[in-house]
Amino acid sequence: MARLLGIASSALPMVSSSELIGEVISSIGGTQNLRFEAQQGLLCALGYVTANCVLRTDPISESVLQSVLKCLVDIINKETAALASVAMQALGHIGICIPLPPLHLDSAAVSIWTILHEKLSKLLSGDDIKSVQRTVIAMGHLGVKEPSSSHLNGALDLIFSLCRSKVEDILFAAGEALSFLWGGVPVTTDVILKTNYSSLSMSSNFLMGDISSSQRMFPSMEFQRDENYHVTVRDAITRKLFDVLLYSNRKEERCAGTVWLLSLTIYCGRHASIQQLLPDIQEAFSHLVGEQNELTQELASQGLSIVYELGDDAMKKNLVNALVGTLTGSGKRKRAVKLVEDSEVFREGAFGESPSGGKLSTYKELCNLANEMGQPDLIYKFMDLANYQASLNSKRGAAFGFSKIAKHAGDALKPYLRALIPRLVRYQYDPDKNVQDAMTHIWKSLIADSKGAIDEHLDLIFEDLLTQSGSRLWRSREASCLALADILQGRKFDQVEKHLKRIWIAAFRAMDDIKETVRNAGDRLCRAVASLTGRLCDVSLTPVPEARQAMSIVLPLLLTEGIMNKVENIRKASITMVTKLAKGAGIAIRPYLNDLVCCMLESLSSLEDQGMNYVELHAEKVGIQTEKLENLRISIARGSPMWETLELCIDVVDSPSLELLVPRLAQLVRSGIGLNTRVGVANFISLLVQKVGVDIKPFTGTLLKLLLPVVKDERSASSKRAFANACAMVLKYAAPSQAQKLIEDTANLHSGDRNDQIACAILLKSYASTAADTLNGYHAVIVPVIFVSRFEDDKIISGLYQELWEDNMSSERVTLQLYLGEIVTLINEGITSSSWASKKKASQAICKLSEVLGESLSSHHNVLLTSLMKELPGRLWEGKEELLNALSALCTSCHEKISALNPDAPSAILSLVSSACTKKAQKYREAAFCCLEQVIKAFNNPEFFNMVFPSLLEMGKSLAPTKSGQISLASDDKADEPGSSQAALHEKVLSCVTACIHVASIRDILEQQRNFIDLYLFSLSPSFPWTVKISAFSSIKELCSKLHSSINNLQDSSPRTSITAFVHELFYTLTPELLKCLRTVKIGQVHIAAAECLLSLTNQYTASPPAQGTDLPFMTELVDLCEVEKSEQAKSLLKKSFDILHRLKEDTELKP
Repeated sequence: MARLLGIASSALPMVSSSELIGEVISSIGGTQNLRFEAQQGLLCALGYVTANCVLRTDPISESVLQSVLKCLVDIINKETAALASVAMQALGHIGICIPLPPLHLDSAAVSIWTILHEKLSKLLSGDDIKSVQRTVIAMGHLGVKEPSSSHLNGALDLIFSLCRSKVEDILFAAGEALSFLWGGVPVTTDVILKTNYSSLSMSSNFLMGDISSSQRMFPSMEFQRDENYHVTVRDAITRKLFDVLLYSNRKEERCAGTVWLLSLTIYCGRHASIQQLLPDIQEAFSHLVGEQNELTQELASQGLSIVYELGDDAMKKNLVNALVGTLTGSGKRKRAVKLVEDSEVFREGAFGESPSGGKLSTYKELCNLANEMGQPDLIYKFMDLANYQASLNSKRGAAFGFSKIAKHAGDALKPYLRALIPRLVRYQYDPDKNVQDAMTHIWKSLIADSKGAIDEHLDLIFEDLLTQSGSRLWRSREASCLALADILQGRKFDQVEKHLKRIWIAAFRAMDDIKETVRNAGDRLCRAVASLTGRLCDVSLTPVPEARQAMSIVLPLLLTEGIMNKVENIRKASITMVTKLAKGAGIAIRPYLNDLVCCMLESLSSLEDQGMNYVELHAEKVGIQTEKLENLRISIARGSPMWETLELCIDVVDSPSLELLVPRLAQLVRSGIGLNTRVGVANFISLLVQKVGVDIKPFTGTLLKLLLPVVKDERSASSKRAFANACAMVLKYAAPSQAQKLIEDTANLHSGDRNDQIACAILLKSYASTAADTLNGYHAVIVPVIFVSRFEDDKIISGLYQELWEDNMSSERVTLQLYLGEIVTLINEGITSSSWASKKKASQAICKLSEVLGESLSSHHNVLLTSLMKELPGRLWEGKEELLNALSALCTSCHEKISALNPDAPSAILSLVSSACTKKAQKYREAAFCCLEQVIKAFNNPEFFNMVFPSLLEMGKSLAPTKSGQISLASDDKADEPGSSQAALHEKVLSCVTACIHVASIRDILEQQRNFIDLYLFSLSPSFPWTVKISAFSSIKELCSKLHSSINNLQDSSPRTSITAFVHELFYTLTPELLKCLRTVKIGQVHIAAAECLLSLTNQYTASPPAQGTDLPFMTELVDLCEVEKSEQAKSLLKKSFDILHRLKEDTELKP
């Protein structure tokens, strides 16, 4: 309405217009309180009406103009910022038409600029954005026709004071004001006053790129085209922009300078003064496209596109070169900006916080952080990072401008496509979304056929991406990997042949990158190249020649740099890829079998979870059996992709492949480390032999020589078994001479150390299960070994051979008879060897032979007997008692043949054993007594009694009993503790005495009757333990039995009388001792044995009772013992003895 009123007023007579102005001034200065909108309208109307009036040929009077100016100045100085800015806008409309005259105040003329300077400064520093905009634009209008340089400089200073404002609208308004002051703006006074014009920015729509149209629509003011117009103003603006603001160390000043330079370029770009500055403007905008501030960057890139339109052909060419250089990284070095303490290097928050919690954005803060960390040189790394960020921003900013220039550049860009396309492809995957969008926009502007362009420049793109994938800049590495991952899709072999290896290397390097996002990009690239490689190497999808070439490129790399890489993800990806190649390649993989197989076998251990090694080291502490843990590890390895690949390799092995594969396997057998690798190579050899069959024959000698020592040297039981199975599998196809040597060498291991013995057992078991047909011809070699080794002291070893014996020998007796000669030979070698363990083992084998074969062993007894008798004399060694056991067993089973072959042999044996009984070693002496007992029983020679009994009697008496009361009253829980060593020996002596009684003649016994009684009394004394007493009871019972049989067999009365007298003496002497034992010893077993002994004595006594009746004083005690006896069996025996004696007494009393 105010603008319309101004237009209408120009048609009124000047008098009417003056009156209208007066009425408006009166309304403005009236006493009534008007609403803000009314005041605003009046002020606007005053400005438009007055401006239109001063343009008339008959201008308004000086007094009216002075009143208008005084009114507006008063409003500006006195009212709020909102009204003051409106009044300033009205004043600007007048000032755009005429130079404002001085204001007459108190008879003095004062410039309006001078009057308003302080107020304008306050208005421009206010918070009301709209008011600041109106004010600064009005200042630009006022300066259009202002002739005074000092006033213009003052106005410029006020406008330049806004250079640190962070409000975009204010900066754009200031830029518009500067454009009016510069001159050449594409508007006239009539446009401003008589159209709906609001501002240059709204009219030209410069941010949307509509530049040329706005310049055509509005011609500039004629008087501003003069080159001398506002020369000082232009110089001041140029100096301020290029020397201060555009290269300032403060980002807000650089932003303000960018807005103002862009405004000048847009609004005054056709002016000669701007045309002369275009090179400098281009340089400034090129520098500013690297700004962190997005507004600064975008406006600078807009400015570049405007400079391109404004410039001539040379300028356009230079600009295209510069932008291409910026995008490709080959541009010239930017002008340096000097940093001060508060210069912002990074955006606030982009770098986190310092250890003390402070910000990290300014140069000073970064320096402080570097000093706090004790690394002053760190500031150079910060600045390097800042420069890189600027470079990235430059590319993004250049992209905005470039996309517009590209539309007009046309053929001028074609020479640069080879350099641009690889970069543009990479930048489209930049981590910064803004860079992505900008580069995508350029791509669409430049490239009509995207696929065709990529295919045409594919090698250049690959070269750039592969180079940048190793860049020191993480953004370049990440973008390159992502771009490669997409570009690889669907490629043919001839397209990627030259780059395939480098792509894999790039993927591995990215997967091990220090930055997570780059690692993720590397994973994506790895998946893409893996998919491509799998297709290229699959003979069902790719021609065989190309598949072979692809395989020759990729597989060696995966085996050397992939699977053996220290990064877990790389190893897993490589293993997966190798397995996939093995599945799809078929026979194309044969040339690489030796490398592939060895790599997979080594990977079984190297790629095993390291936690398993830790568990194995601490298995014993937590109670885990080592063998079970090994089996678990092997089971896991057999389920791994590596083993799956090995099985695939087995399927394609042929005879020619063996020439290279077997030597490599042999090398791995020698040098391979790790449980899974060792077991793996053994199992692989087994599968390989099973697959190729007779084709392995040329290599059996090499393999057998290699595998046998390995089985012996392996410490792991699982590994031993695996290599033993492999050895057995090779044995199936070995030549007879090789088989014989292997089996003989295996059998010889039984005489080695523990490890050799275990190896022997495991090997023989494998031979029996895998190569049974081959082994059948060598039973004479292995049966003796298995039989003798069953008697090893080590329970694990003996258990292995026992299991082997049970699994392979159908009938023990038949087997022993069949191979008896070989077994005896081996046993004899053991007896005569220098190894105590071998002697002991052989002796136990003799015992077993005697037990199973009995008299059938007689055919070979002489060899064994001779060896045993030869070994018995001499020093004692641990386990020598087994020789005595063997001798007793041999005499028991072959006594007839021994006596028949050499009648003196029994006496010699007896003498040898008797000598052994005198040794001091407790264990050996006990065994000697046992042997003596068996020898006496075996040969059953009456002469032995006189040969042995005197020495036994002497030894029995020499053995001191334990202290009284310690063991004779032993309780049941001590029944398994026989007492002292002397007592144990005494028990053995009694057993030998019993054996002597069994073979002795009655006359010899009668000659020793006193000694017998003394020996029994001595043995039944309380100081001997109960075990000795039981032996004494057995001996007494044997003596009673001998006396009883002798009485029945003798016809002569003289010996019979002697026997009867001996029996009576035994009965009267020993019965009290027996009863004493029953009373004092609390062991049920003793009670039963004593009761049996008493019954034997009683029966023998009653068989030949005394002629005269005899008093039996122990009858009462016997009755008492019967009543208190707890053992029913002992009680029954005691009652029988009592009944017999009671009947005898009654019968005696009845006789006259």
